[in-house]
Amino acid sequence: MMRAILPTRALVPIAGLWRVTACMAGAALFLSACGATTGGPGVTPGPASPVVGAPPEPAVLGVEMSPERLAFTPPHLEGMDLVRVGVLLPFSGASAALRSEAGHLLRAAELALFERGIENVVLLPKDTEGTARGAEAAAEAAIADGADMIIGPLLAAEVRAVSGPARRSNIPVISFSTDTSVAGGGVYLLSFPPEEEVRRVVSYTAALGADRFAIVAPATPYGQLVSQAYRSAAAEFGGTVTAEEVYSGGVDSMSQAARRLARAGIGSLEVGRALAMTGEDWRPTDSGAFQVVMLPAGGDDLRMLAPSMLFADIDPLLVKFVGTGLWRNPDSAREPALANGWFAGPDAEMRARFETAYEIAFSEQPSRLAGLGYDAASLAVVMAASEGGIDRAVIEDPNGFLGVDGLFRLRADGTVERGLALYTIRRGQFEVLDPAPVRFGPDSMAVDVEPGES
Repeated sequence: MMRAILPTRALVPIAGLWRVTACMAGAALFLSACGATTGGPGVTPGPASPVVGAPPEPAVLGVEMSPERLAFTPPHLEGMDLVRVGVLLPFSGASAALRSEAGHLLRAAELALFERGIENVVLLPKDTEGTARGAEAAAEAAIADGADMIIGPLLAAEVRAVSGPARRSNIPVISFSTDTSVAGGGVYLLSFPPEEEVRRVVSYTAALGADRFAIVAPATPYGQLVSQAYRSAAAEFGGTVTAEEVYSGGVDSMSQAARRLARAGIGSLEVGRALAMTGEDWRPTDSGAFQVVMLPAGGDDLRMLAPSMLFADIDPLLVKFVGTGLWRNPDSAREPALANGWFAGPDAEMRARFETAYEIAFSEQPSRLAGLGYDAASLAVVMAASEGGIDRAVIEDPNGFLGVDGLFRLRADGTVERGLALYTIRRGQFEVLDPAPVRFGPDSMAVDVEPGES
């Protein structure tokens, strides 16, 4: 049976969440006063009385190496059979964006524990500093504190550095990188890999009869990754990529790439037929060298790239414009050239419950990646409640889990498979064209996830 890792019960008063964070800060003060040689504090439900005021910032102590595992235990949890989870994030990373993301991920992990009233799972936050060296030191510190599992890090170089100490100690790592080269051997990527988004949109268009695909990608590592995934997906579903173009600059480079793509051969429509079409009723035709064009860009780049296709006479009534999750931006929805375009992304309805709970708890909106912290901590809770404890067999459950962003499962090779929805842009809004699946196969028995009530 598939495991639902979102809570189905009503949310409890917010004062309780402040107790969680206050307990975390109190544990930090206790360790500092005692001159502890281990890393950061655990996060557990705190004392019975509420704390008045806004929750403090997460307290993360400096790391001093210890030659033995000291199994950090908060004083009020002495005697309990605890599951300790290292949370390795760039709290003091070089960029403000990294530091902010680390805070969102940690707070979401705290929320996961709080919503369940869990007492036997202790979070051990450690600062990776946003570097490979800092990540390795943070991993060693978490292991010394008795970590049974590691959540994070965020960057591929950090994950690579953490994997050695974790594997030597047989501790699974649920990281947030999208770089598949760091996955495997007990290191898992709980993220939003573009390969999954590409496969979803190719599979849908192929099911409608498309078998000739084109792509115009940026000359970046992301563009190269999407191009490779696009070729693989097209081959998997019986098609081929017949034209590929790359741009390496602004609108001039994009326009040149679009014109080169058009020279591959594009079909045409009779005026009467074109006037009768809306763009919502697209089906692949036999004319032209390609029926679908992938535009893996976002933001201002996408708003320049899409019109370049039109100026090169690539007609969206004939050729379906598709993209990746980078399309999910309000500005993209307002771009006329993208009207009726398709892209894949997580289930927005399932995420809405998490966003509401997070905003109530912390008086701010969660980052796009914050739900990953929630799901990772929820996995720890699922395993803590099972007889086997932290177990890779549970992590790799082929039935998967229902999380903040919908259905997902972690494969034995460490990569993630997600059940994504297919979206279209209509009248300046994102609409679901094909819903996200709630199970990976007919034999899976999904557990319905009811939204919590505040």
